[in-house]
Amino acid sequence: MADSEKNKIVSGLNNRAVSLIDAGRYREAIDLLTKALSLDPSRTGLLFNRAEAHRLSGNIEAARRDLLSELYMTPDSSEVLHALGLLAYEQDDFSLATEFYKKALNSDPAFAPAWNDLGVVEFRSQHYDKAQALFEKAISLNADFSEAWFNLADTYGELGMADKRAYALEQLRTSRIRTGEKSDSEEDE
Repeated sequence: MADSEKNKIVSGLNNRAVSLIDAGRYREAIDLLTKALSLDPSRTGLLFNRAEAHRLSGNIEAARRDLLSELYMTPDSSEVLHALGLLAYEQDDFSLATEFYKKALNSDPAFAPAWNDLGVVEFRSQHYDKAQALFEKAISLNADFSEAWFNLADTYGELGMADKRAYALEQLRTSRIRTGEKSDSEEDE
């Protein structure tokens, strides 16, 4: 098979797998990504996507293995380091999560999701002043980062800053309108 044909097939498998992940059909996505990897084991992104399907299906160890393999191929990937942090966070290992988030930021200081998720760790640890600064940093890097606005609003609430909380919620609504993002429920605000 010619390289161009193989690349086209692998890309098609990857794209279909991403659609399946979005649809919650994780096993099918894993199967397609495994097939794509058998055709091109060095293609970056395939292991990352399969790790996400594993994570969403509850197979944390398989997700971790795939992410570590992806990290081996792309050692400075802020996205992969961040994803490893998310896995650690989901396992309530805040120390390891923090370590990975900081590594992601060492790789890319403008990677807003890592700033946000460092804030989440601080919030969960009830260090609201630190959380506030981290959420504000994430927003300074991406003004339409709705998750960070939501987290900042919660933090302002914990700090008793009602006016700032109201402002953050308004910014959350505005960012969702600008990006076309839909809220699951207005109750979460």
